[in-house]
Amino acid sequence: MNTLKTGRPSRKEKIIASVQKPDEVTIRMNVNIPKELHKKIKQKALDEDKTITELVMKAVNEYLSK
Repeated sequence: MNTLKTGRPSRKEKIIASVQKPDEVTIRMNVNIPKELHKKIKQKALDEDKTITELVMKAVNEYLSK
């Protein structure tokens, strides 16, 4: 994990670490979505005290498990 000059992990690194399983390799995936959908996802994440990454990973996993 990269660190800032103060030796603390950055916010981005903390978020990634919070949703990563130990030894799980992740990739960055970019998708284009309507601005209004992004606002809804962001608001839902705030309401549930979660990250957008957590919500999207949960939604995708639920969709794939059907």
